[in-house]
Amino acid sequence: MSLPLLHVRGLRFAFAQAQRPLFDGLSFILPAGVSWLGGDEGRGKTTLLRLLAGRLSPEAGSIATDRPLQPEELGQQVAWHEASDSAFDQTVVQDILEQLVPAGSHMRLPELMAGLSLEPHLTKPLYQLSTGSRRKVFIAATLAQPSRLALLDQPFTALDAPSITFLLTHFRALAAAGQQALLVADYLPPEGVPLAATLNLDELA
Repeated sequence: MSLPLLHVRGLRFAFAQAQRPLFDGLSFILPAGVSWLGGDEGRGKTTLLRLLAGRLSPEAGSIATDRPLQPEELGQQVAWHEASDSAFDQTVVQDILEQLVPAGSHMRLPELMAGLSLEPHLTKPLYQLSTGSRRKVFIAATLAQPSRLALLDQPFTALDAPSITFLLTHFRALAAAGQQALLVADYLPPEGVPLAATLNLDELA
């Protein structure tokens, strides 16, 4: 297995008034490379991403790199942006990318913008974009960051075929480099991408 970058131990989380926890004692390791988070609808894929990104706090357990991380630290170590976030609706795409991507990492953006066909949309406010183009903005922002771990939630949804092909090629390059960890949450693993690890939530039922 590749170098472990993130350790999750004994994670427990339940929604308010839920009859049972969504996760109870969940433990796994995320190594460098590309990993797949699978599971049917309602099994908790997006919720687990929010926990890993520090957007939600577990009731028990720990998320750690070389030491346990607090939620605010996870936001610095983990790159993830939700396409459904309305906070940027009135902001033009170029400004969104400049705000979300650290200044020293902007050199990654040209390749991502070209591969995802975002250049024609740079001066448009987010609300004017189609669902697919909107998702591309946050995918580019996530992949451009130099974070230890990047999270993508169903990255191929509503994307055109050339953008899907570009993403799969990009994922294969990340898998070969083995320097960062990318966790892709989707119903099926990314086609043709060597996986460092898999976590299928259906198998935990």
